[in-house]
Parts: sequence; structure tokens; C-alpha cells
Amino acid sequence: MKLYVLRHGESLANVRQLVCGSQDFPLSARGVLQAKCVCEFLSTRQFTRVYASSLSRAIHTVSDLRCQPPILVQSQLVELNTGLVSMLSLPELWAQDIRFKQPWLTPELRYPGGECFREMVERISGWFENAARQWSEEDRVLIVGHEGTLRVIFLRLFGLDLEQYPDFPIGNCDHLYFDIRQDKIVHYAHVTLQSLGGDCHEESAADNIS
Repeated sequence: MKLYVLRHGESLANVRQLVCGSQDFPLSARGVLQAKCVCEFLSTRQFTRVYASSLSRAIHTVSDLRCQPPILVQSQLVELNTGLVSMLSLPELWAQDIRFKQPWLTPELRYPGGECFREMVERISGWFENAARQWSEEDRVLIVGHEGTLRVIFLRLFGLDLEQYPDFPIGNCDHLYFDIRQDKIVHYAHVTLQSLGGDCHEESAADNIS
């Protein structure tokens, strides 16, 4: 089975460097260009299943995919619900509580009016495990979501503990690729948007929860 997990294009929240979380911000003009570029690449793959977070920035990132099955919108794939702090910048959030800078180390710490980190991990992991039961080794699956979506699926596939939660940079419209055979990963790649070539593939400098 071949699995592609794609982060959405740059959103207006990325431009404003907001915490954002599960708030529904659309793609920026740059994000629309990024989405067109990655869809051009992904349209050469013949996916058998395509899933997307229910947030518009994820759905619109793959709106230009050609000759693919219908997009199955999944609310469980949305980003961490950061509740009342969603409209803050990251420095403002960290000034309130520095533990939010690495929330996987204190996973029971709840965002005011939102989720705790463990709840997000369990939500996305639970969705992935249920969905994967329907897949065969002939499937080619695309999942479109957020940094949290990509990181949780990476955590789950590599069998890591929560304190080993991956924190490597994931740019807008980067994707993770897994070749899985008999439940084992035989090949893994982090494919950056820049590596696909073209001026519109520059990564966003924003480093927020989106």
C-alpha cells in the first residue's frame, strides 16, 4: 500500500502567524498557488482513496486534483482544537504558558476552551486505525490535513511513544510518503514542496499550529 499524507497550503492564519488550530481559515493567494503546484504532482498518482480534513484549507488544497476518486471529508482529521487562544500569536501563547511550546511533553494540559494534546492524538490515531482496516495492499491513499495530522500518523506508523512526537519542520504542501507492505514500512520520504521545483514552491515561514 502506498500512503501520502499532505499538509494544506498556506492559510490566512499562517500569514498572520496565529495559533489557529481548528479554526477555519481559507488559503491565502500564495496557498492557492502552492496547492495548484502540489496537485499537478499528485495528479500523476492514481489514488484509490482520498480523505481530507473538514477544514476548508485542507479541502481546497486538493480541489484541483485530476482523475481521482471523490474526496471523503473527515472531521476527525482537523487540527488541534486550541479553543480560546486560537487568535493569539505563538509568542503570545507561550508567554501565557511555556508548556504549550512542546505540548506533547505535558499532553494532559488543556488549551483553554479546547482539547488537550492527548485528545488530538487519540482522535486522529483512532480515525487512522479504523480507516486502515478498509485498505488493501493494492490501495494508494491520500490524506490531506494539518501538521498535527501528519505528525500523529507518523507517530502511529513508526510505533513511537507520545514523548517522541516528531517536531521536524513540515512546510505548507509538504507531504509524507510511506510504502507499506505486510504492515511494514519499506520506504519513507518527506517530500517538500520546494523539491518539486518552481518559484511558487517556497515554503511559508510561519510555524504555527495549523
